[in-house]
Amino acid sequence: MGGAMSETSMPLATRINHFFQHRSESERRVFERMRQALSLPTIVGRRAAAREIAADASFTIHRNRGYAVFPPDAFPEAHEIVEATADLGRNVDLAKPGLSKKARSGFMVPMMDMASLTLDSPMLRLALRPDVITAVSSYLGMVPVIAYLQVFYSEANSDEARSSQLFHCDADATSQVKIFVLCSEVTRSNGPLTLLDAETSRKVRTRLGYHFGGKIKDKRLAGIVDESDHVPIVGPPGTVCFVDTTQCFHFGSRVESGTAPRLVTMIQYLTPSSFMLPRDHRQGSPFRHLATHQMGRVQRMILGAE
Repeated sequence: MGGAMSETSMPLATRINHFFQHRSESERRVFERMRQALSLPTIVGRRAAAREIAADASFTIHRNRGYAVFPPDAFPEAHEIVEATADLGRNVDLAKPGLSKKARSGFMVPMMDMASLTLDSPMLRLALRPDVITAVSSYLGMVPVIAYLQVFYSEANSDEARSSQLFHCDADATSQVKIFVLCSEVTRSNGPLTLLDAETSRKVRTRLGYHFGGKIKDKRLAGIVDESDHVPIVGPPGTVCFVDTTQCFHFGSRVESGTAPRLVTMIQYLTPSSFMLPRDHRQGSPFRHLATHQMGRVQRMILGAE
């Protein structure tokens, strides 16, 4: 019988990971330390590498904010990403086999085959920029791996907000960094990624006794935060946002009727101790095959070859 793997049929290690993914902050940190202890040489090496390149930082993701936003001219690759994705939002087939339920309803529709990317792709060139690697590694305290890269399309739909359209903190890790590149004009009307900064998010989690991955309806937050605390990531194509989607509550893809669809590229960095990666993080690194021996060690780490 087809369908998703049931909880009881998952390997024990996967079930344990899944359990701790969706627990409280303190429980997740204890489990992460256990995972780090099992891969200590890897963690120590990646922490040392992050310290070695820290002096080269040209920008910072401040921990109390948990995000940083840059205009379209900050990274040349952002314009190339916009150009490379220009045709992806046309003739979108929501009946395509294999799409998730939410994708079939028109939001967060994946538009790209990751296997088609090469080192010449502007997405990977942005992900491998030395200044980007330094900033992300400094924030995470170690050199991470690129765990996922995708272009997402979202259009208006009449359904009530659900899933990632509701405030939540991602459960993939205790901290992570995602880069979002706006590939179309994004206004408050066409579903911007909307954040609460990391400090505000911590207060909300404490107040709610929050378990990561849970979705929170707006009315439940209304008495805790004001709408003025919401940070919508809007701007012209090429706008770039770095955000810790674990530490920052966020939602997106609430595209209003009559407005243009939203197209955005997302690059995800995870540390090897992330709950989403196998114990040997190389097995969960989709771009490790692109690493060459001519590359520097840090770039090989980012690609998951070391």
